[in-house]
This record gives sequence, C-alpha cells and structure tokens, in this order.
Amino acid sequence: MPDIRTTESGAAQIQILLATYNSSRFLREQLDSILAQDCRGFELLVRDGGSTDDTLEIIDEYQRKYPETIRFLEQKPASALENFSALLTASTAPLIMFSDHDDVWKQDKVRLSLGKYREMEAKYGSRMPILVFTDSEVVDDNQFPISRSMFRYQNINTHELTLNRLIVQNVPSGNTMLVNRALVELALPVPSAAVMHDHWLTLVAATTGKFGFLDIPTVSYRQHSDNVYGAFRYTLPAFLRKLKLGREKIRTRFQQNIDQAVEFGIRYAELLDKRDSEMLEALKTFQSRGFWGRRRILWKYGIRKSGIWRNIGMYLFQ
Repeated sequence: MPDIRTTESGAAQIQILLATYNSSRFLREQLDSILAQDCRGFELLVRDGGSTDDTLEIIDEYQRKYPETIRFLEQKPASALENFSALLTASTAPLIMFSDHDDVWKQDKVRLSLGKYREMEAKYGSRMPILVFTDSEVVDDNQFPISRSMFRYQNINTHELTLNRLIVQNVPSGNTMLVNRALVELALPVPSAAVMHDHWLTLVAATTGKFGFLDIPTVSYRQHSDNVYGAFRYTLPAFLRKLKLGREKIRTRFQQNIDQAVEFGIRYAELLDKRDSEMLEALKTFQSRGFWGRRRILWKYGIRKSGIWRNIGMYLFQ
C-alpha cells in the first residue's frame, strides 16, 4: 500500500476535512470507507457543528482506534458552510480533500485524485492554484444505485467552467475535490456571503487557476431527504415541481448566487479581466433592475446553466 506522506517531515501530504452534524446514521460507513483507502499517510480532520445524537461518541471511538489518522478539532454550533470554512482555515497540508458525512468513498478515491493532481502539477507547477474533481455515483439511503454518473443524471456539462457559468451553477462538488495550498491561500477566508465552501473555491479556481476532471465516479453520493443540496434530474417534471416552491423562494436561492458573485468581484477585483469585472459590477444592481434589465444582464454576459429547463427557469423566475 503506497504511503503518500511527505518524506521530509513525515507530515500528512493530504488532509481530508470532514464536517459532521447529527451524522450517526451514516457516519460509520463513511469513516470506514475513508480508512479503507488503498493508500495511507493522509490525516482526517473532523469538526462537529453541534450534534445532539451519537455523532461525537462515534468520532471518539474511531479517534481512539486510529489516533495517528483522525484528529477532532472541536464541536461548535455551525452551518455546513461555517463548519467547512473553519476546517479549511485550520488545515495546513499541501493538499486538501473534503468529505461529506453521509457518502461512501471508493477505495481508490485518494490515489486517483492525487494522480490527476500530480499530472497537473508537473504541467503548471505547485504555485498554480489547482482544483481536481471527479464524477460520483448516485445511490439511495441503502446504497442502491440510482445513477452511475452524477453529472449525466443531473445533465450538467463538466466543460462549462468559466466564471459567467459558475456564478449561477457550481459544477465541481466538494465531496469529489482535491485542491492545493495555492488555491486555499487565495480563497481564505471564505466569506459568509458564499453559498458553500466548494462553490467559492470553484470561483477562485476559475479566475486564478486550473481545473482537472476525472470522468470516474470516486464517491457514492447518498441521495436522501436530509441533503443540504440534493441531486435530481432537471427535466420538465422537475421544472414543474420547482414551480410549486413559489417564485420568492426560487429568487431567494438565486440571490444567494448573486450576493456571492458580488462579494467575489470585490475581493478579487485586481485579478479579473475586463469583461468579468464588468459582469460582476453589473450584478451589483441586478435585483434593483426591472424585468427586462435583469434579463439583459444574463444575456449580455452569457450567464446560463446546463440544460434548457434550468435556463428557462432562470429567465422565467428572476
């Protein structure tokens, strides 16, 4: 079994960040899948967002069993964004991966992601911000397969990785990511206006770095009612179901993307090209504009999502 620790200091080359919250139902299965990776030498950092079930007892059990691999940081009431942001701030390794509490990792996830990163590092250098991501398979609560490919299931184009696309639809999922220290240092601190830590990292990578995609499922993504953001097929029936949420709820969710984009434009103003700078400046006044004014911004800057129904929904509801 290959050891991926750095040779100079013996420190972990990869830290896996696991945010938990009332995770006892699936946590053991996820921890077992991480510990069963076909390489060794990574460190698992765990932080809890205020669980009231048996999550802490499970973490303590595994930490006592694997003290050299698992490090528990703290328990503090936090949202998923706050929890992952705190973990990212506490991380020190050259390479970072993220783990949801209810997935199951394929045995070769770490090794394959690291291999893709090494390929990109050889081409661009370690100072280049790099984000590697993979596909995942969709399963139900009991690991029964729903789809072999998350991206095909959701009809998401993995090549649409420009800023004007990503501000309204994140493509890489955090639970499949590997990012390097150069990207982490540029992205921190993750602002409260971010939709989620992975979306923020993706925006930073789109502006300053490089993406690497492995068209291989390395994670079994468990689709259940407690997902923060679930996976679903965006077809006409899904479009009609979304209509039932009401326009205000849909616009509120979209406004989160706009708020994040505006914050991003302020933070990275000096790194943006002229067109992206103009786009993010225009988004500052998006909601104050009239019906046709909002749509002109979307059309002018090519702001769109994957799939016809998503774009119909965006132009109809915003």
